[in-house]
Order: sequence, then C-alpha cells, then structure tokens
Amino acid sequence: MAEVTISTPVGADAAGPDFLGAGKLEDGIGLCLSGGGFRAMLFHLGAFVRLNELGLLPRLVRIASVSGGSIAAGALAVAWKRLNFDEAGVAVNLDQLVAAPLIALAQKRVDVPAIGAGLLPFLSAANLAARVYDRSLFHEATLQDLPDSPRFSFTATSLQTGTLWRFAKEYAADWRVGRWDKPSLKVSIAVGASAAFPPYLSPLYVKPPQDLIVATEGADLSGENFSRSLCLTDGGIYDNLGLEPVWKRYRTILVSDGGALTSGLPSPRSNWLSQAVRTTNIALQQGINMRRRMLRGLHASGARNVVYWGINDPVAAYNVGNPLDFTKADSDIAAAAPTRLTRYPTDTQKLIVRAGYAHADAALRASSLRDLMTHSADFSRLMAITSAIGASSPSLGTKKGDRPRYASEARPAHGNEVD
Repeated sequence: MAEVTISTPVGADAAGPDFLGAGKLEDGIGLCLSGGGFRAMLFHLGAFVRLNELGLLPRLVRIASVSGGSIAAGALAVAWKRLNFDEAGVAVNLDQLVAAPLIALAQKRVDVPAIGAGLLPFLSAANLAARVYDRSLFHEATLQDLPDSPRFSFTATSLQTGTLWRFAKEYAADWRVGRWDKPSLKVSIAVGASAAFPPYLSPLYVKPPQDLIVATEGADLSGENFSRSLCLTDGGIYDNLGLEPVWKRYRTILVSDGGALTSGLPSPRSNWLSQAVRTTNIALQQGINMRRRMLRGLHASGARNVVYWGINDPVAAYNVGNPLDFTKADSDIAAAAPTRLTRYPTDTQKLIVRAGYAHADAALRASSLRDLMTHSADFSRLMAITSAIGASSPSLGTKKGDRPRYASEARPAHGNEVD
C-alpha cells in the first residue's frame, strides 16, 4: 500500500474492541472489487492475472464486488470449479476460462443499446444488460452453481431500504428486510442488479419466492411490502469499493479500485439538473473517500492488513520502484477512460489491463505479503490476453463447445423472475 500520512480513526485499537464492530474476525484473505463499468472490469482482470501468477487466488476466502467489479467476479465465480490449479496454486487455464469471456464482453457496447431498448413498454434496461452478461459470461448459471470456497458476494443497493442487498450462494440478505437462504437466482440477475447504474440502467426488479425471505434479528422492514419485490440499483451507490462483506470479517483485505474520481470543474453549471448531478457525484465521492480513510486508519492501527491498489494513482505512489516501467502518463490514460459499459479504443483496453496488473504488483510488493512474491511481474504474460483485444472474436483458445452446462438450466418456476 502506498505510504500515506494518516490519523487513526477514533476507536481503532487492535488491542480493544474491533473498530467496525465485527462479531467474528478471521485470519483469511478477502478481495474487494470496485465498481467502474468495463474500465473496472478490465482493471480487475489485470489484477486477477497477477494474483494468479503468485498463487494467491486459491488462498482467497471471500470475493466481494459491486457494479463493474461484479462482472469480473461473476466470470471468475462461474469458471472457478473448472479452473485447474497446479501445485503452486496457479490456475493454468485462467486465460481461457476467465480472461477470454471478459475480453469478448469488453468488445460489446452494452449500455446505450440497453438504455434505448429499455425505453420501450414492458422492457427493462437493467434486465436487458443482464441478458447480455448471461449470454457472454454465465450461460444460465445460478448462485447455486458457484463454489463453496471462495465465497462470492455480489452487492446491490436497495432503493426501498437504502441499504445493501447481498447475493451469494448461501443466502441473499438485506439486514432491514431479512434473509433468503440458498437463492436460485441467476448469476446474471445478481450481477445485473449490482451494475444497474442509475438512472438509465436502473432499477432492476427481483421477485423472490413467496415466504422464503425470513426476518432476521433487527429487521425493521420485514413485511411483505419489502420482500415480495426487490427494487435494486447499482451497489456502488452504497459502497463502491465492495468492502461491506469483507472488512468486518477478515484481517487481510485486498482492494482493487478501478472507480472514477470526481473531476474538478472551474465553472460548474448553475441550472437545477446540472447541480443535482454534480452534488450527487460529490456525495458519492465523499463516501468513497471516507472508506479509503477508514482503510488507511485500520491498516495503521494494526486492526487490519490492507493492500489497496487504485487506477487513479501512479505506480510510483507505492514507493517500491517501477520495474514494469508503467508510467504516470500510462496511469492517467487508463484512469481517463469513462466508467461505462461500452467498448473503449483497443489501445485503451490493453492499457487498462496492464494498469490492473502493474498496480496489483506494486501494492503487493509494498505490503506484508511481499514474501509471497516468488515470481517477478512481466507484461509478456499478458500477451495472450491483450492480443485478443480488438479481434473480431476473442477466444484465447476456447471453443464453442467449451461452454459449461448446468443442472440448474431448467429454471425453477419461481425465484428467478425479473420484471
């Protein structure tokens, strides 16, 4: 993690009660994947490659994600059971099973077509985007097709309760509404809700099976009005770093941040709509900044071991050298890509993947996990991935028949439907 001057949050005392109020703190490693559209998705893909080279993927116990991070996490989750890990913990077929589908999706323009079609009666832009994810990545897989370990959590923001809905294999839950055990929801719907950026790709509606959401302790909105239909928007509205399912439970937290920073405006427009958009962006940025400060404070206090890398920082900020020679100009170009669900120029896509790889490498070398750095980073290992960017049909060696078939492809009568 880059060297920073911080003050410890009030109450962050490693020897006393946990600052975040965790009831059970474990020694495992959790990975958090931020939002940020296809930019974040490609940035996280580069980080996946570096984590895989170091044998860190199978050491993860929880992977939590929002928005664009959920698209990347979903691809990894659906492929996990078919990944072949060698004795060093390296998945030898990560390129074929995870990188290739993500690169193929990155060649599509998802947001504008979905928004346009969503203007038609009885069509939902968020649902249409989810269908694209399903065809490109998930192939009818449900949450019940995911591995038991690591645990994957996809988060969306509830427009009804103002808190998070978490979707995982074991359960889906909103602490104010209750818990839905072993949801049969399609992965594409969970990811689509997590990436339903307002107002154009939002909301996404989910109809849970009747009477399967059970009120939990402290649930103050457990009535039928809040459980018969879930009205969801982008998980990044509540927590754009994807921290909530991880930082209260695990001592070591890896955070991959491909999200945007609110840019400066020397002459902001004064009309009501422009002010509403600008103030919303500032409010969202304030929440992100607060969480970053919390991470730094938790790390400084010893309450957590935090390894953070972000697309908006230069590699030099980690103060561990720059053997990959990924320059500040490179980082600036990658960070300038808009956070959309659309195809970027080929060179920009390649640069974003390299940014994720370079930043993850630098952050890990600056952390207490540096003893695990058994293989030095080398951009040549990204060649199979980046060479497919811009190709008419990226494959990295996959074949049409390689798509998985799931027992759950026969959809249940209830619990998977979206308005």
